[in-house]
Amino acid sequence: MRIVITGAESSGKSTLTEHLARLLNLPFALEYARYYLEQHGPAYDLGLLSRLSVMHQQYQQREVSCATPLGIFDTDLINYKIWAEEVFGCCPPIISAGIAQESSHVYLVCKPDLPWEPDPLRQNPDDRERLYERHLLEIQRLNRPFEIVEGRGEQRLVNAEVAVRRLIGQ
Repeated sequence: MRIVITGAESSGKSTLTEHLARLLNLPFALEYARYYLEQHGPAYDLGLLSRLSVMHQQYQQREVSCATPLGIFDTDLINYKIWAEEVFGCCPPIISAGIAQESSHVYLVCKPDLPWEPDPLRQNPDDRERLYERHLLEIQRLNRPFEIVEGRGEQRLVNAEVAVRRLIGQ
């Protein structure tokens, strides 16, 4: 089972990924696209986005062994699908096919109720609620288990802990 932390930009995904991994003593993998674009520059096209989706999966498999029964992941290919559709108006087949293979995922969907934190890779300060809804609808369309995480500061961390324990049956 993979616990995926997902949602709109600047909604606390990376913070929750690392916090929950430490709390539950689980392996984790951060968002690969962020790492790649920080190293190579923020410019990309649909071809690079498709390649990033494959590199994302490879990176996550290296970080969290398939032999490990449980891991925490900062985003999955649903994020790439929404990103591709938002920026380019379509989702490449390689991303759609990858999503179909990610069937063991459960989700913590981060409500965008935190203050926006700008950085060079973020593009949607005014669209976070709509993008949050897109993530939520896609997870529901796929009929995958999820919990919504909201709140600020320590309360958000506690809410995420409770939600992840519900998802994994603890």
